[in-house]
Amino acid sequence: MKRILVFILVISSLSSCRYFNVSPVDGVTTKSVSQEPKVKELVGTWGIDHFSYDLIKKNGYDANKKVELILSEDGKFEAVNFPEFMDVFNDTKGKRFLQLSGKWEIKKDYKNEYWVLKLNFDKSGFYKNGLSTEYELYLKDDHLIIWSFIGDPDSGDRFLFEKKGTDH
Repeated sequence: MKRILVFILVISSLSSCRYFNVSPVDGVTTKSVSQEPKVKELVGTWGIDHFSYDLIKKNGYDANKKVELILSEDGKFEAVNFPEFMDVFNDTKGKRFLQLSGKWEIKKDYKNEYWVLKLNFDKSGFYKNGLSTEYELYLKDDHLIIWSFIGDPDSGDRFLFEKKGTDH
């Protein structure tokens, strides 16, 4: 029985999208983000895509609110209208949109393989003790995108941020 359980765990971990470079959406690859992104590539206002707005609506929220991530050159960020369900550890059943802030940095992931955007959220009513989380960086049509799974990555629920004011 232990062998079967170990086999299932190994197969589950190997079937992860990360190991096979399976594209989360068409035209997105992780292979090209092997060089450290420049700060100026990330500084600016990022908005979510239509799939992300559909996820907001599916979760019972007003999908007409503009959700943005604003990254400043001084390493600070503002998260505008983040729906409460983005915090999967939050046990409230409210439908609030939150205004959050904190500091950001570009760093390697825990395996030291891929570049990620690390967001250190300030203490707030949403993240009572603050929170540090990593958003993945991908390329879509040669432009950086910011990617965050919501809960279990196998669910497919995610937010995809694209930089506003770029021609792509």
